[in-house]
Amino acid sequence: MTALYWFYLGIILIILEVMTPGLVSIFFGLSALVVALITFFVPGLPEPVQWVLFSVFSVLFILLLRKTLKKTFSGTTEVTGDTADPYTGKRAVVVTRITPTEPGRVEFNGSNWTAESEQELEVNTPVTIKCKKNLTFTVEKMS
Repeated sequence: MTALYWFYLGIILIILEVMTPGLVSIFFGLSALVVALITFFVPGLPEPVQWVLFSVFSVLFILLLRKTLKKTFSGTTEVTGDTADPYTGKRAVVVTRITPTEPGRVEFNGSNWTAESEQELEVNTPVTIKCKKNLTFTVEKMS
């Protein structure tokens, strides 16, 4: 394989990483780019040696970089509602049954949202939104 093929493979794998979760194919893409550089500067490198280099660099990148990059790109921050939250205190309607052990769905402003509650709520029950945590509402039956 020529340096250009390794380069294209690297770019394709990095683009694939952007489109899929998991943080794996980026390391193969980086390895392919390194092999592209090596084959560019060392012309005539046998193809089996190129594949061995690709494998070695892939393993090295996974072992050395995955933990660090995973910390960087995995979100550890939760978005929760506060008193300025535009959802708190608003009315919604249960569209899928909610129990204390299993979330359901509510309709709010024409969209369905995942919802949790400390009480059992049947379909078509009007509820008040207590807070929002990420994309999940905590609701209670309207009094």
